[in-house]
Amino acid sequence: MSKKYYRFFWGFLKKQEQWLNEMANKGWRLVNTGRAWYEFEECEPGKYCYAVEFVGEKSNRDRTEYVSFLEDCGYRVLSKNLNLDFSVGKAVYRPWANKGGKIATTKGSYNKELLLVEKENDGKTFELHTTEDDIREYRRTIRKPWISLIVTLLIIVLIFFGSICLSRAFGIGPARSATRIGYIGTEGWSSWTGSYMSLDGTMKKSIHPKSDVLHIEVKTDSGTISMEIRDTDGNIIFNESDIGTASFDVNVPGNVSVKIAANSHRGSFSIE
Repeated sequence: MSKKYYRFFWGFLKKQEQWLNEMANKGWRLVNTGRAWYEFEECEPGKYCYAVEFVGEKSNRDRTEYVSFLEDCGYRVLSKNLNLDFSVGKAVYRPWANKGGKIATTKGSYNKELLLVEKENDGKTFELHTTEDDIREYRRTIRKPWISLIVTLLIIVLIFFGSICLSRAFGIGPARSATRIGYIGTEGWSSWTGSYMSLDGTMKKSIHPKSDVLHIEVKTDSGTISMEIRDTDGNIIFNESDIGTASFDVNVPGNVSVKIAANSHRGSFSIE
């Protein structure tokens, strides 16, 4: 009799190890694994015990040699993936891995980052690492991917927020507290356009004109829209409320700040 369970433990190795041993104590021996499943066959309860070993830092050659070593010690070994990835023909770079293991492929060690090691239960605690130095080194190895992931996420967050700050500082993107429905527009260095089904709230953007005249066009199908333009000293050089369908040419001394306030406005605007 066999059973298949669908489980995934991500990087929680001890939790996976505990579950496998609980299954063994209930009389189920692990016989096969997949990306997100484990297959068991019935056996004598408590006959086997398991240890989960992380080997993602090893090259495919070193991993294969280590598996052979464990098998020579009388253990049975199955490979398991650390992450969920169903792609074919994939190669991944692992900055935290050992030399020779930094590039992993699906034909090599990719999706084989874990070893599920089985031995017959002799009543002793099943530990693959016993000396203090060995345990310390293994823990350091396990921490490396997590540290690399955290650093990568921090870099992404810094780049994201840095790009927002730069965009606002140089006027590449608008600051807004507006609800936009069906909005299509461009937010360039020297122009700003938008067409929408509904715009409600305020938006503000820096414009760097190519000439001393800004051409403004507004189309109003419904609702209201107002526009205010200030120079770098904060002086108002253009201020129009409740603009209908109209166009304007505004003389500007250089870089300006444009503020748009809309109330359920349907239509479009163009500043360039």
